[in-house]
Amino acid sequence: MSAKLFFVILLILGGIIISGLVFKPAQPLQAQNLNQASSEQLGALSPQVKTVGEIEIEVVPVSVAVGKNITFSLVMDNHSVDLDYDFLKIATLTDDRGNSYKAQSWTGSGGGHHIKGELIFPSLSKMPKSLILTLNGVDNKSEAFIWQL
Repeated sequence: MSAKLFFVILLILGGIIISGLVFKPAQPLQAQNLNQASSEQLGALSPQVKTVGEIEIEVVPVSVAVGKNITFSLVMDNHSVDLDYDFLKIATLTDDRGNSYKAQSWTGSGGGHHIKGELIFPSLSKMPKSLILTLNGVDNKSEAFIWQL
C-alpha cells in the first residue's frame, strides 16, 4: 500500500472519529412527568407466578403510578383448597422506604378452587424503588412478590 493511500485512509478515519465526537446528537431531557415515568416502568413490571402449598398464584401489576391507586391482577388456582380468603386482611403492599399499605378493595369473588380479581391499594405520593406485595395465610403460608421499579 502506498504512503499516499495510507495517509488518505488515516485522514478519513480521523475525520469520522472527530465528527462523531463533535456532532453528537443532543440527549433528550431527563426531566419527565412522574406519571409518564411510572407508566414506562409498568411495562417493565412482569407478571409473577408462584406455587404456595397447593395453590398457584399469578400476580400482574396493572397500575403503578404516583397519584393513582396501585392495582394488581390476582389469579389463584388449585384442585384441593377452598380459596375463601379475605384479601383486605391478608394482602399488604410495602415499599423500599418501609411504608406499608393495606388493600382498599378486592374486585374478585371468594371461595372455590379458581378465583380472579384485582387488589387495589391507595396511591403513592412518591415513586419507590421497589414494591413488595405480601400475601399472608395462603394455604397457611406467607409469600412475597417483589418488583424493582
